Amino acid sequence: MDLLVLATQYLFWVGFVGMAAGTLYFLVERDSLPEKYKSTATVAALVTFVAAIHYHAMKHYVGTDGSIDSLLTFPTEIRYIDWLVTTPLLLIKFPTILRLPKAESGSLLTKLVFADIIMIVTGYVGETSINSAGAATSTGWIMFAVSMVAWLYIVSILFGKVTEAAQKEPEEIKQGLLSMRSFVLIGWAIYPIGYLVTLLVSGDGAEMAIVLREFIYNIADLINKVGFGLVAILSIKAATNAGKVQ
Repeated sequence: MDLLVLATQYLFWVGFVGMAAGTLYFLVERDSLPEKYKSTATVAALVTFVAAIHYHAMKHYVGTDGSIDSLLTFPTEIRYIDWLVTTPLLLIKFPTILRLPKAESGSLLTKLVFADIIMIVTGYVGETSINSAGAATSTGWIMFAVSMVAWLYIVSILFGKVTEAAQKEPEEIKQGLLSMRSFVLIGWAIYPIGYLVTLLVSGDGAEMAIVLREFIYNIADLINKVGFGLVAILSIKAATNAGKVQ
């Protein structure tokens, strides 16, 4: 128990440092991108900057003495405020990279962001219900199901419209978009695992479930926020260096 608690607590510091470093990198790389793609680096930096602020706040709610008490009162609201801001920003990167007509790009963005907000809000309602009861609740299960449907709808758009549009892009950018699509499918699948931990474990294991949930969320955030931005920018730089975009 103590080892997992300590690892989780220190991961908040790692998350803060990782997000801050990602922000600096994305801002530095912004000037090396063609004008059309500078907004992609700006959005990537915004994602990690917002996350760094929230991680800086969250790390103050945990200690480094191996105590579990502070994690039992962890502010889930801060976690979900972060996601409510950063996950739509992550999805915005798809239409900012794709060369779609303005109306088509707007429609794509609206669908992605609307589904994303539903996913985050229902996840929050379900998780706070579980936190209050200290065990699985019917609300927790229902909201989990709704959130999963919204996530799968996002995935269906990315594997449909976005994949189709990506075929018209230079090879380097196309591969970047397909990799970003995989982040939303595979990387985002880590979050439901964390949610399910507190749904499936109760009683004497409830404390461990809370700690494990936050451990999983911290790892998922680093992968999906910093990694997602890196893939987007590196694919644009590769296409730029190959002379395929300017």
